[in-house]
Amino acid sequence: MPETLNGFIERVTYHNPENGFAVLRLKVKGRLELATVVVTTTSVMAGEHVEATGRWFIDSQHDQQFRAHELKTTHPASAEGIEKYLASGAICSVGPEAVQAAYA
Repeated sequence: MPETLNGFIERVTYHNPENGFAVLRLKVKGRLELATVVVTTTSVMAGEHVEATGRWFIDSQHDQQFRAHELKTTHPASAEGIEKYLASGAICSVGPEAVQAAYA
């Protein structure tokens, strides 16, 4: 039976724009450690809220991961999420340096 994970993308570990394969690290409420989510998606950015539907599995090289067959994202609403989103390069000419300068 499929499960649903809700959380915020802490970082995009890997994303292949040619085939959409992505490895995400999610901050999920109730979990101390970040959850690893593997999914195929067109685009995804750090700071976005995610609702992923799929199943947990054990990868022989990378331990426990959540393989999502459906992924819904929404732009961040919290200050921390907005900061991560802007620092990710989602908007042209706004990157980590500009975000750090704004908080200096």
